[in-house]
Amino acid sequence: MEKSFTFRFYNISRDDPGKPAMVDVLRQAAGEPDKLKREQKLAQDITIRLEELQDDGADAVIGEFVRCQDTNLPSELDGATRKPLTAKKLGHSVVFRLNHKKGVIGIQHDPRIVSLGRILEYLHAYHAAAFYTVEPRLDPKAWQKFKKGSVRKLALRIASPDTMADLGGTDNAASTGIRSLAEAYDAPTIGIELSMGHRKGFLSNAIFDFADKLANSLGPTARLDKLTAITVINDETEVLDLIEERQMLKDTLAIDDRDPVKNYQVKTAYLAAEMKRIVG
Repeated sequence: MEKSFTFRFYNISRDDPGKPAMVDVLRQAAGEPDKLKREQKLAQDITIRLEELQDDGADAVIGEFVRCQDTNLPSELDGATRKPLTAKKLGHSVVFRLNHKKGVIGIQHDPRIVSLGRILEYLHAYHAAAFYTVEPRLDPKAWQKFKKGSVRKLALRIASPDTMADLGGTDNAASTGIRSLAEAYDAPTIGIELSMGHRKGFLSNAIFDFADKLANSLGPTARLDKLTAITVINDETEVLDLIEERQMLKDTLAIDDRDPVKNYQVKTAYLAAEMKRIVG
Protein backbone atom coordinates (compact mmCIF):
# COMPACT_ATOMS: atom_id res chain seq x y z
CA MET A 1 0.00 0.00 0.00
CA GLU A 2 1.21 3.51 -0.79
CA LYS A 3 0.35 6.51 1.36
CA SER A 4 1.25 10.20 1.23
CA PHE A 5 3.21 11.66 4.15
CA THR A 6 4.28 15.17 5.10
CA PHE A 7 7.27 15.99 7.30
CA ARG A 8 7.92 19.44 8.74
CA PHE A 9 11.03 20.92 10.31
CA TYR A 10 11.40 23.19 13.32
CA ASN A 11 14.22 24.94 15.16
CA ILE A 12 14.31 23.97 18.85
CA SER A 13 16.02 26.14 21.47
CA ARG A 14 16.16 26.82 25.22
CA ASP A 15 16.09 30.27 26.79
CA ASP A 16 18.24 28.97 29.65
CA PRO A 17 21.15 26.52 29.21
CA GLY A 18 20.39 25.28 32.71
CA LYS A 19 17.17 23.71 31.44
CA PRO A 20 17.41 20.10 30.24
CA ALA A 21 18.21 19.50 26.59
CA MET A 22 15.36 17.91 24.65
CA VAL A 23 17.47 14.88 23.79
CA ASP A 24 18.14 14.26 27.50
CA VAL A 25 14.44 14.25 28.37
CA LEU A 26 13.72 11.92 25.45
CA ARG A 27 16.42 9.56 26.71
CA GLN A 28 14.97 9.77 30.22
CA ALA A 29 11.60 8.63 28.89
CA ALA A 30 13.16 5.92 26.73
CA GLY A 31 15.06 4.67 29.77
CA GLU A 32 11.80 3.34 31.24
CA PRO A 33 11.72 -0.29 30.03
CA ASP A 34 7.98 -0.70 30.66
CA LYS A 35 6.31 1.20 27.84
CA LEU A 36 3.04 1.33 29.74
CA LYS A 37 4.80 3.47 32.33
CA ARG A 38 5.93 5.85 29.59
CA GLU A 39 2.33 6.82 28.86
CA GLN A 40 1.21 10.32 29.79
CA LYS A 41 -2.43 11.45 29.77
CA LEU A 42 -2.31 15.02 28.49
CA ALA A 43 -6.03 15.70 28.11
CA GLN A 44 -9.37 13.93 27.89
CA ASP A 45 -8.91 11.05 25.42
CA ILE A 46 -5.31 12.09 24.66
CA THR A 47 -2.69 9.68 25.99
CA ILE A 48 0.66 9.39 24.24
CA ARG A 49 3.93 7.60 24.83
CA LEU A 50 7.43 7.51 23.42
CA GLU A 51 7.47 4.19 21.59
CA GLU A 52 10.94 4.13 20.03
CA LEU A 53 14.20 6.07 20.37
CA GLN A 54 17.54 5.24 18.77
CA ASP A 55 20.73 7.13 18.08
CA ASP A 56 21.17 8.13 14.44
CA GLY A 57 24.85 8.94 14.36
CA ALA A 58 26.62 11.08 16.94
CA ASP A 59 24.45 14.18 16.52
CA ALA A 60 20.88 12.88 16.21
CA VAL A 61 18.23 10.57 17.58
CA ILE A 62 15.27 9.13 15.73
CA GLY A 63 12.08 7.74 17.16
CA GLU A 64 8.32 7.41 17.30
CA PHE A 65 5.46 8.68 19.42
CA VAL A 66 2.21 6.72 19.72
CA ARG A 67 -1.22 8.06 20.58
CA CYS A 68 -3.07 5.43 22.61
CA GLN A 69 -6.77 5.10 21.77
CA ASP A 70 -8.89 3.22 24.31
CA THR A 71 -12.28 4.92 23.80
CA ASN A 72 -14.68 5.08 20.85
CA LEU A 73 -13.06 1.98 19.35
CA PRO A 74 -14.26 0.74 15.96
CA SER A 75 -15.75 -2.69 15.41
CA GLU A 76 -14.22 -5.67 13.61
CA LEU A 77 -15.64 -7.13 10.40
CA ASP A 78 -15.36 -10.91 9.99
CA GLY A 79 -16.90 -11.52 6.60
CA ALA A 80 -20.55 -10.54 6.91
CA THR A 81 -20.34 -10.39 10.70
CA ARG A 82 -19.58 -7.26 12.67
CA LYS A 83 -18.27 -7.81 16.19
CA PRO A 84 -16.60 -5.91 19.02
CA LEU A 85 -12.91 -5.14 18.64
CA THR A 86 -10.81 -7.58 20.65
CA ALA A 87 -7.84 -5.22 21.10
CA LYS A 88 -7.86 -3.19 24.31
CA LYS A 89 -6.18 -0.20 22.66
CA LEU A 90 -5.23 1.13 19.24
CA GLY A 91 -1.90 2.83 18.56
CA HIS A 92 -1.53 5.68 16.03
CA SER A 93 2.02 6.87 15.46
CA VAL A 94 4.22 9.64 14.07
CA VAL A 95 7.98 9.46 13.62
CA PHE A 96 10.55 12.17 14.30
CA ARG A 97 14.26 12.89 14.06
CA LEU A 98 16.08 15.36 16.31
CA ASN A 99 19.48 16.74 15.37
CA HIS A 100 20.42 17.82 18.89
CA LYS A 101 23.69 19.39 17.77
CA LYS A 102 21.99 21.82 15.36
CA GLY A 103 18.75 22.09 17.33
CA VAL A 104 16.43 20.96 14.52
CA ILE A 105 13.57 18.47 14.72
CA GLY A 106 11.84 16.87 11.76
CA ILE A 107 8.45 15.33 12.46
CA GLN A 108 5.75 13.51 10.53
CA HIS A 109 3.02 16.15 10.26
CA ASP A 110 -0.27 14.65 11.40
CA PRO A 111 -1.64 16.71 14.31
CA ARG A 112 -4.75 14.51 14.46
CA ILE A 113 -2.45 11.82 15.85
CA VAL A 114 0.33 13.62 17.75
CA SER A 115 1.26 17.26 17.19
CA LEU A 116 4.59 18.80 18.10
CA GLY A 117 2.72 20.77 20.77
CA ARG A 118 1.58 17.54 22.41
CA ILE A 119 5.14 16.21 22.30
CA LEU A 120 6.31 19.31 24.15
CA GLU A 121 3.59 18.73 26.76
CA TYR A 122 4.72 15.12 27.08
CA LEU A 123 8.33 16.12 27.70
CA HIS A 124 7.25 18.69 30.28
CA ALA A 125 5.34 15.93 32.09
CA TYR A 126 8.63 14.05 32.40
CA HIS A 127 10.67 17.06 33.50
CA ALA A 128 9.04 20.18 34.94
CA ALA A 129 11.81 22.41 33.54
CA ALA A 130 11.49 21.05 29.99
CA PHE A 131 10.31 24.17 28.15
CA TYR A 132 11.45 24.85 24.60
CA THR A 133 11.05 27.54 21.97
CA VAL A 134 9.84 26.13 18.65
CA GLU A 135 10.09 27.98 15.34
CA PRO A 136 9.14 26.55 11.94
CA ARG A 137 12.02 26.48 9.49
CA LEU A 138 10.93 28.66 6.59
CA ASP A 139 12.10 28.99 3.02
CA PRO A 140 14.09 32.25 3.27
CA LYS A 141 13.81 33.04 -0.45
CA ALA A 142 9.99 32.97 -0.39
CA TRP A 143 9.80 35.25 2.64
CA GLN A 144 12.33 37.64 1.11
CA LYS A 145 10.01 37.86 -1.89
CA PHE A 146 7.03 38.56 0.39
CA LYS A 147 8.88 41.31 2.24
CA LYS A 148 10.01 43.01 -0.96
CA GLY A 149 6.42 43.50 -2.11
CA SER A 150 3.56 45.75 -1.03
CA VAL A 151 0.74 43.87 0.68
CA ARG A 152 -2.90 44.37 -0.30
CA LYS A 153 -4.32 41.57 1.84
CA LEU A 154 -3.22 39.14 4.55
CA ALA A 155 -5.49 36.24 5.52
CA LEU A 156 -4.82 33.94 8.46
CA ARG A 157 -6.44 31.07 10.34
CA ILE A 158 -5.37 29.91 13.80
CA ALA A 159 -6.33 26.62 15.48
CA SER A 160 -6.55 26.53 19.30
CA PRO A 161 -6.46 30.35 19.36
CA ASP A 162 -7.28 30.49 23.08
CA THR A 163 -3.76 29.17 23.78
CA MET A 164 -1.76 31.47 21.52
CA ALA A 165 1.13 33.35 23.07
CA ASP A 166 1.39 37.14 23.32
CA LEU A 167 2.95 38.42 20.11
CA GLY A 168 4.60 41.37 21.82
CA GLY A 169 4.86 45.06 20.98
CA THR A 170 2.04 46.61 19.00
CA ASP A 171 0.91 43.11 17.95
CA ASN A 172 -0.11 42.28 21.54
CA ALA A 173 -3.50 43.86 20.86
CA ALA A 174 -4.05 41.35 18.05
CA SER A 175 -3.13 38.29 20.12
CA THR A 176 -5.22 39.50 23.07
CA GLY A 177 -8.20 40.13 20.80
CA ILE A 178 -7.95 36.74 19.11
CA ARG A 179 -7.76 34.93 22.46
CA SER A 180 -10.73 36.93 23.76
CA LEU A 181 -12.84 36.00 20.73
CA ALA A 182 -11.94 32.33 21.12
CA GLU A 183 -12.83 32.31 24.81
CA ALA A 184 -16.05 34.31 24.37
CA TYR A 185 -17.47 32.04 21.68
CA ASP A 186 -15.71 28.71 22.37
CA ALA A 187 -14.18 28.91 18.91
CA PRO A 188 -11.61 26.18 18.19
CA THR A 189 -10.53 28.02 15.03
CA ILE A 190 -10.49 31.72 14.12
CA GLY A 191 -9.93 33.20 10.67
CA ILE A 192 -9.06 36.87 10.07
CA GLU A 193 -8.58 38.90 6.90
CA LEU A 194 -6.77 42.24 6.80
CA SER A 195 -7.43 43.94 3.47
CA MET A 196 -7.48 47.25 1.63
CA GLY A 197 -10.78 46.18 0.08
CA HIS A 198 -11.66 48.40 -2.88
CA ARG A 199 -9.43 51.22 -1.72
CA LYS A 200 -6.14 52.04 -3.36
CA GLY A 201 -2.87 51.61 -1.53
CA PHE A 202 -1.37 48.96 0.71
CA LEU A 203 -1.34 47.77 4.29
CA SER A 204 1.34 49.35 6.48
CA ASN A 205 4.82 47.84 6.69
CA ALA A 206 3.97 46.63 10.20
CA ILE A 207 2.20 43.74 8.45
CA PHE A 208 5.57 42.09 7.75
CA ASP A 209 6.50 41.88 11.44
CA PHE A 210 2.98 40.66 12.25
CA ALA A 211 3.20 37.87 9.65
CA ASP A 212 6.63 36.85 10.94
CA LYS A 213 5.34 36.57 14.51
CA LEU A 214 2.33 34.55 13.37
CA ALA A 215 4.63 32.07 11.65
CA ASN A 216 7.13 31.78 14.49
CA SER A 217 5.70 32.85 17.85
CA LEU A 218 2.21 31.42 18.42
CA GLY A 219 3.40 29.14 21.21
CA PRO A 220 3.54 25.34 21.49
CA THR A 221 -0.18 24.48 21.21
CA ALA A 222 -1.79 27.11 18.96
CA ARG A 223 -1.34 26.31 15.28
CA LEU A 224 -1.24 28.53 12.21
CA ASP A 225 -3.29 26.69 9.57
CA LYS A 226 -3.43 29.45 6.97
CA LEU A 227 -1.32 32.48 6.09
CA THR A 228 -1.77 33.90 2.60
CA ALA A 229 -0.96 37.30 1.14
CA ILE A 230 -1.90 39.25 -1.94
CA THR A 231 1.12 41.37 -2.72
CA VAL A 232 2.35 43.59 -5.54
CA ILE A 233 5.93 43.01 -6.68
CA ASN A 234 7.30 45.05 -9.59
CA ASP A 235 3.76 46.07 -10.57
CA GLU A 236 2.68 42.41 -10.71
CA THR A 237 0.05 41.07 -8.30
CA GLU A 238 0.92 37.71 -6.74
CA VAL A 239 -0.84 35.42 -4.29
CA LEU A 240 1.63 33.90 -1.82
CA ASP A 241 0.82 30.94 0.43
CA LEU A 242 3.30 31.54 3.23
CA ILE A 243 2.39 28.37 5.12
CA GLU A 244 3.48 26.33 2.13
CA GLU A 245 6.82 28.11 2.25
CA ARG A 246 7.71 26.25 5.41
CA GLN A 247 10.56 23.81 5.02
CA MET A 248 8.81 20.49 4.54
CA LEU A 249 8.84 17.22 2.65
CA LYS A 250 5.91 15.55 0.93
CA ASP A 251 6.21 12.09 -0.55
CA THR A 252 4.42 8.80 -1.10
CA LEU A 253 5.85 5.85 0.82
CA ALA A 254 5.15 2.14 0.47
CA ILE A 255 3.85 1.00 3.85
CA ASP A 256 2.28 -2.18 5.16
CA ASP A 257 -1.40 -2.46 6.09
CA ARG A 258 -0.65 -4.27 9.35
CA ASP A 259 3.04 -4.18 10.30
CA PRO A 260 3.91 -1.19 12.55
CA VAL A 261 7.57 -2.21 12.82
CA LYS A 262 8.03 -2.24 9.05
CA ASN A 263 6.20 1.07 8.72
CA TYR A 264 8.40 2.62 11.40
CA GLN A 265 11.48 1.51 9.49
CA VAL A 266 10.17 2.82 6.16
CA LYS A 267 9.22 6.24 7.54
CA THR A 268 12.35 6.76 9.63
CA ALA A 269 14.66 5.65 6.81
CA TYR A 270 13.06 8.24 4.51
CA LEU A 271 13.08 11.00 7.13
CA ALA A 272 16.70 10.33 8.13
CA ALA A 273 17.98 10.33 4.55
CA GLU A 274 16.11 13.48 3.50
CA MET A 275 16.80 15.40 6.71
CA LYS A 276 20.52 14.66 6.45
CA ARG A 277 20.41 16.02 2.91
CA ILE A 278 18.73 19.34 3.73
CA VAL A 279 19.61 19.94 7.40
CA GLY A 280 22.20 17.49 8.64
